[in-house]
Amino acid sequence: MRKSILVGYIFVAIIFGITTGIIVHICSDSALEQATLKEVENANKLKERQQNIIQAVSTEIKTTPNTKIIYETLYNQCNDVETYEENIKNEDVNKDENYFKNKYSDWNVSEFLENRVKLSKEIDGICDKHYVIKEKDGYIAVFTLDSDGNENLKEVTDIVTQYLTEDDLMLLKNGIKVNGDNELIRALSDYE
Repeated sequence: MRKSILVGYIFVAIIFGITTGIIVHICSDSALEQATLKEVENANKLKERQQNIIQAVSTEIKTTPNTKIIYETLYNQCNDVETYEENIKNEDVNKDENYFKNKYSDWNVSEFLENRVKLSKEIDGICDKHYVIKEKDGYIAVFTLDSDGNENLKEVTDIVTQYLTEDDLMLLKNGIKVNGDNELIRALSDYE
């Protein structure tokens, strides 16, 4: 009988131990889950704060009153590039790249910096820097060429043709083609 009481105590002790173990395990898992959830929440809050700080620190590039606007045009038929630079307009100061993409939609924003914005585009034609020098009404005249090869009068100079040699007159009759303003100035200076 003592053995059966002892076995009963042992059996109760084992059941008590197992029950206590299960309860402790459940409680510790619950506490661990709560701790893990709090750590995840804290990590998310920290990440959110860091993103806000990064957004506050990162500054978007915008134009200033000292920004230069550069217009660059490539003419496909003659492969000449024409570049023009101007100071920024007041209404374009303190604007971002998207503003320029919308305002100058027929241009490509090829460079956007605080101190300079480069706008570029391609034109299927020739630039207006292709000239023909000819005689017109006793004077040397300058004509521009368009994409179709048509000559359009640009200016009549004050250089008289009556004192030129026969060879020069023949060249002018056929037309002397020059490209660019520098070449035009050089060619005209030969006749002055």
